[in-house]
Amino acid sequence: MYKKILVAIDDSDTSRGALAEAVHIARCSGARLTIAHVADETLMGMHSRTFSTTLNLDHALQAIADAGRELLAEAARTADGVEVDTVLLEARERRVSEVLIDQAASLGVDLIVLGRHGRRGLARLILGSVAEQVAKMADASVLLVRKH
Repeated sequence: MYKKILVAIDDSDTSRGALAEAVHIARCSGARLTIAHVADETLMGMHSRTFSTTLNLDHALQAIADAGRELLAEAARTADGVEVDTVLLEARERRVSEVLIDQAASLGVDLIVLGRHGRRGLARLILGSVAEQVAKMADASVLLVRKH
């Protein structure tokens, strides 16, 4: 039985699927759920929440953090009947997978839930996959959720 679950979200369909799975598992097991989003300044945008180009980096970083907070608030509203915490993490020139693994370790989670975007070919070879990296390096169990 899981006691602490960490689900990592972004603004993608697979992320929404991972959130739904994590909420379901938390409900069934009575676990505490932490919903995390990593603000990654290298992206300067999150799927449908793309930001305008700006000369002021501070404003762009603030916009990324604000969008992350809104994403977390929306996600928390979907977790009725579950004890939920949200956390906005910053990549700060680190890999997103490392940030998530460190957070999972500091929380002592039993399960990490992630959406798997399913990159293939050259994109996967060059960029790798956050989900795959977490699955390889995390001490906790990892559930990878594909888009259904």
